[in-house]
Amino acid sequence: MNRTIILLAMALTAFFVNSVQAQVRFRIATGLSTDWITNDNPAVYQLSGSPDTSDPDRPYGGSFDGAQVGWGLRGYIDLDKQKTFRIPVGVDMFLYRGTQSIKGIGYDFRVDHSSDLVSAFTGFEWSFVEFPLAFARAYVGAEARFLFVGENTITNRGRTFIDGQWLATETQYVGKPSAFRMGAMARLGIEGEIYYPVFLNTSVGYGVMNLVGRDERPTWQQGRGELLTARPLNEASEGLLYHLNFSFMVQVRL
Repeated sequence: MNRTIILLAMALTAFFVNSVQAQVRFRIATGLSTDWITNDNPAVYQLSGSPDTSDPDRPYGGSFDGAQVGWGLRGYIDLDKQKTFRIPVGVDMFLYRGTQSIKGIGYDFRVDHSSDLVSAFTGFEWSFVEFPLAFARAYVGAEARFLFVGENTITNRGRTFIDGQWLATETQYVGKPSAFRMGAMARLGIEGEIYYPVFLNTSVGYGVMNLVGRDERPTWQQGRGELLTARPLNEASEGLLYHLNFSFMVQVRL
């Protein structure tokens, strides 16, 4: 009896492995992945958030206005022979950089703000149409994203013209600690063959960075304030960050 059960289990295992090998295909892709904050959040405001720069208690922005450069690595698991459904798994790294400069007669001042974001994700994609040209496919998908925001860095550089020469100063410090957040994203993309098994995969996604895990405390209650602003100063609770992700990648089918 035990031998029969063992033989049956081995047969079912072999059948399952052969079925998986016959149907499941894997792909990997890597390339450009940029990010852009789209809503009216203080993270896109100037670092000096108030016109009165002499006020030491003025709120600070993040100066992350516009597209931020990044890089992505993704893997895809096809779930059927027609390649209609698949599971994406990947990671994006975004290098958020912001700068603000102030110049006058006999002085100039520059502040650089940097923060590195790593976003791991998984989800589900559906190829809803296939084009005859270049074996191209259009797809839509949904992703759960797990975001790590590293410590941000603020660098102050200044020069003052005194007695016929420029005197330079530079200071660097951490504004906010690292943090974890969970978000979600919807994606629309298209992929086409260059020369088998090499494809181009380009897509655009729209979602929320910090859907889960936001710090609801204002800064005067020892809260973080906004997720991507420079300093925890005079800020209310953390607001939602909507963002647009664009990717352009080279994909290889294994």
